[in-house]
Amino acid sequence: MSRYYFIIFFLTITLSSCAQKSAPLYLQEYKTINATLPNKSEKADAYVLIAMDAYDHQEYATSSRFFEKLYDITDEKEYILEALKSAVMLKDYDRIKLLLEKAKGKLGDDPSISRYFVAYYIDKKEYAKADKILQKLITKKPNEQDYELAALIAKSKGNRQQAKRYYQKAYELKHDGHSLLLLADILLKENKSDEAIRLLESHTRMYGCSKIVCTALIKIYTKTQDLKALAEIYKKLYQTTKDPLYAKSLIELYAYQKDYRNAILFLKKTKFDDEILLEIYTAKKDYKRGYRLAQKLYHDTGDLEFLAKSAILEYEGSKNKSKKLLKDVLKKFEDSVYQINRPLFYNYYAYLLIDHDINVNKGLKLVQKALKEEPKSLFYIDTLAWGYYKKHQCQKAYKLLKPYESDQTQPEIIDHIDKIKQCIKDKTK
Repeated sequence: MSRYYFIIFFLTITLSSCAQKSAPLYLQEYKTINATLPNKSEKADAYVLIAMDAYDHQEYATSSRFFEKLYDITDEKEYILEALKSAVMLKDYDRIKLLLEKAKGKLGDDPSISRYFVAYYIDKKEYAKADKILQKLITKKPNEQDYELAALIAKSKGNRQQAKRYYQKAYELKHDGHSLLLLADILLKENKSDEAIRLLESHTRMYGCSKIVCTALIKIYTKTQDLKALAEIYKKLYQTTKDPLYAKSLIELYAYQKDYRNAILFLKKTKFDDEILLEIYTAKKDYKRGYRLAQKLYHDTGDLEFLAKSAILEYEGSKNKSKKLLKDVLKKFEDSVYQINRPLFYNYYAYLLIDHDINVNKGLKLVQKALKEEPKSLFYIDTLAWGYYKKHQCQKAYKLLKPYESDQTQPEIIDHIDKIKQCIKDKTK
């Protein structure tokens, strides 16, 4: 291995420790390289290694200085730009100014350096100096960023109309969502939401529903309560990104509007989530389709919760509560509820056993399991009271339901209370 390659190899091993050093200690590495690598090309190779590694380790003071040294020995513009980038990361304005003056001395009015000057003056709030440089850039070969910076300066002066013109020019150059959003933001502040919406919608029609633009439309539609347009945007964003967040937001919106038809169409078309589809069938009281889907999910997954849900849907969807139907429904519950161990299913199973006089005692035990988990559930308390009524323990049943007697929102429970009270009257005759 030659002496030069050995030194480069040694430097690559010690780079990480170098990158962790405070800024003044970089001089030690610099002196070592100057002493051991007199050749300019060899120095450049070593400086590049240290500068890049320092930048990767976020030691921007070191990376900026070594990139500056690279510029000094090579005159290559990319190195002074890298030195500036590192100084910007530190917000070291004195160093930024020093590097800019050095670059201007050799590169003159180079557009890349001029843009750094503009950013520097804007950060220092010296808008007149920034604007003077920008106007020169704009008359030559401007890019999107030039117009956006010009718009920023115009806004700082309170000139919204000029800022809008600059943002429009930036958008026309690249048709990028960023400048369009900045333009739309000014329109919204001017209470011109219709104009802002037209701009953003026009962009989505021509260039697609990018996340940045369509997210802005979501905020506007939410504020204006344009639920139809909001649903369309969620749909487009899901089609574009396949992000489940947008599908869930769309379904929640449909559920809020009780628009079950469109929710079902979306879920069936996209096959996004059959469990949600099952919930919607249940909410819509479409018990037949719900039962078929619950059965399918049970056969596909073996999840006993779907078996229990299919039992509920089968029972609710049947007009004729025949012995055969009850036998099938009760078997589904018997095969599932103990493993699932959820109060909802214990209660439903219990109520069927009690209401149909199949096994009241078993029903009471099951509903008591449910009440251990949710002791304040009115529906579980009602099942328990109904069980006592079936056993002709009417006073005990009435005591449970008496606190809810004034609540007229649950007709079935009111009917139970009336029958229990009649039972008490009959016993006192």
